[in-house]
This record gives sequence, C-alpha cells and structure tokens, in this order.
Amino acid sequence: MNKAELRREMLLLSEALSESERKKSDSDISTRFLEGYSKHSFKKVFVYVGVGHEIATDRIIESLLAQGKEVYVPLCHGKGQMDAIRIFSLSELTPGRYGIPEPKSGGRALPPHELNLIIVPGVAFGEDCTRLGRGGGYYDRFMAEAKNALKIALCREINIQRTVPCELHDETVDGIVTELRIIKRKER
Repeated sequence: MNKAELRREMLLLSEALSESERKKSDSDISTRFLEGYSKHSFKKVFVYVGVGHEIATDRIIESLLAQGKEVYVPLCHGKGQMDAIRIFSLSELTPGRYGIPEPKSGGRALPPHELNLIIVPGVAFGEDCTRLGRGGGYYDRFMAEAKNALKIALCREINIQRTVPCELHDETVDGIVTELRIIKRKER
C-alpha cells in the first residue's frame, strides 16, 4: 500500500470513532504519556496542538506548564516550514493556518536543535517507529534539525501498523505512546 492509500485508510479509521471513543482514547494516551515521560528532566518541550481527529494535547501542555517546563508549539509559515514558539498558557493560542491553534504573536523562535523533547503527531505509525504524516513535510524537516531531541509520537492503537511506507527524507520517532502501550524504537 502506498502512502496516499494508507493515509486515506487510517484517516477513515480515525473518523469512524465516536466522540466518546476519541475522548477516552485521548485521555488514556495523555495519562500514559504523562506517566512515562513528563517527569524526566526535559526542560524544552515542543508539542503539537491537536485538532480534529488528532490526539488532543491540551492536558499534556497544561501538565508540562504546571511542572515549569518550557513549552513550545508550532507556528507554520511558508511551504513545509514551522517554528517553535514558547507559550505560557493555552489562552495564548488562536486558530491560524489550516485552523491549527497557534501563538497570537510570533515571538522568538527556538532553534530545533535546542529542544529536548518533541511530541509528534501522525496519521499512522509503524511498530518500527516509522511515521506517516499528513504529507506536508513540516515535521520531517523540523525533526531533521532537532538532532538532540527525543521524538515521541502520540497515536491511537488502531493507527499502528507493522511498518509504514518511508522515503529517504522521512524521519522516524524514538517512541510511540498509545492507549495500551509505549513502543520504543529498537536500535539497528
């Protein structure tokens, strides 16, 4: 199956979930992430802001802020480009490009190599920590520059595959958090 076909199939699976199933899944994934990763010494954390059928990240963002972590969210600009902009509260976000909540004012962008942890969205992930995004290349470009950061994906179990189609420019993640488990990338 090619990327476009798998992306379409995975989006249909996500869309078929009821609102209550999505909320339960989001809650379980957030809890598992917070239990597994939030207590680490990560100081600078980049978190996507979940919209639509993506895993909601509000609870994770609020928890990280309450722990005194520096929280950065994406601000998209140009084709496939985004910056990491620090926020101090979810109230600083307003719908921006593609309807994704973004910081109201740009602020200074933190270079990706200064981040310690990146929480990554995706349409599907492989158990081998391969990633299928939405096709814009935003996260592949960003993660390629974030050499020092641990990259952890949030994904519903229904969107986990054995592997997903990859090209040379596609970035993998270091781990995946689902409702049922934490998958860690095996060293090759």
